[in-house]
Amino acid sequence: MARPGVEYSTVDGAVQTSSFMGYVKANREAIRKRVFEFLPAAQKEKGLVSEYVGMVRDYPMRGGKYVRPGLVLLSCEASGGRPTEAMTTAAAMEISEDWILMHDDFQDHSLERRGKPSAPVLYGDELTVNAGDHLHIVMWEALLDNCSDLGKDRGLFVAREMTSILKTTCEGQYLDIGWCQRGSFVAERQYYEMIDRKTGGYTITGPLRLGALVAGNKKALATLGAFGKPLGRAFQIHDDWLNVFSSKTGKELGGDVLEGKRTLMLIHLLEDLEKRGNSKKAAEIRALFSKTRSERTWDDVREVIALYDEHGCREWARGKALAYAAQAKKALAKVPYKSKEHKTMLSDAVDFIVNREL
Repeated sequence: MARPGVEYSTVDGAVQTSSFMGYVKANREAIRKRVFEFLPAAQKEKGLVSEYVGMVRDYPMRGGKYVRPGLVLLSCEASGGRPTEAMTTAAAMEISEDWILMHDDFQDHSLERRGKPSAPVLYGDELTVNAGDHLHIVMWEALLDNCSDLGKDRGLFVAREMTSILKTTCEGQYLDIGWCQRGSFVAERQYYEMIDRKTGGYTITGPLRLGALVAGNKKALATLGAFGKPLGRAFQIHDDWLNVFSSKTGKELGGDVLEGKRTLMLIHLLEDLEKRGNSKKAAEIRALFSKTRSERTWDDVREVIALYDEHGCREWARGKALAYAAQAKKALAKVPYKSKEHKTMLSDAVDFIVNREL
């Protein structure tokens, strides 16, 4: 939801007036340019090396929404820093998303990414992981450059923060995949434990902390978790919701069901079935989600989505996302950013995150 009248500066110094996504759009090309400065150059000649370079550049070329690097820049500027100083960190954040998505698509056997066939579908699992590894290395190369851009101390602070962000993300991924592999079914609190690690730190709190660190605003670090945690929950709940109810995500509709993901909607469905005394159907759903991906069909997906609707999962999960977004807005008021205008824009970011692709 746009808030006209909020002014901010792009990296080239121009003054703009727009929403959070307007801010991201205005800085997107500068971030993208910095990203591709670290990637191998496109090869004109034919051959194996050219094919490999194409794989490495594939996901960066597709481009995402740039929300995470946008949050890095915005947090830096809100802290009184210059967005140009945070550009390399923002690029590293975007590159991290691309290699994580490549590995994620391999781990989840995803069929689509950003409206196109996923890398495993195009190149196979092994080459997808290899290209993701290259991007992972490139991310650290960018962070090493920060030691020159920001000075050794600040550059190392940022790199250490990224190690913390990524280790926590891996913990969340372990929980997410492990539940599917073991056929485990979890309670709501366990779901939140997983997404706090996998999504909250990586998507929201981490980028905001990186931007504040670049600007030298250490006072903000202690309070960003109270803002980022509920917003991360809102982000992931809405992301799970979109996967089964929106065709605008660039991924196959209902892919989470096909993959057997333990989402908040599945938790609510099973609880509601038991509450209504339909233990037999609940057992059937547990049996379905305990199968391997190859054993589940698109007919199964359609049946589960219909059950989600029948048992109010659509409205219930949507309400949860909105409640956490409201909680995040309250916490934002306590973050000691130096710029009120940019704090207002972060409020716009909350609105965007919980309303995207509706």
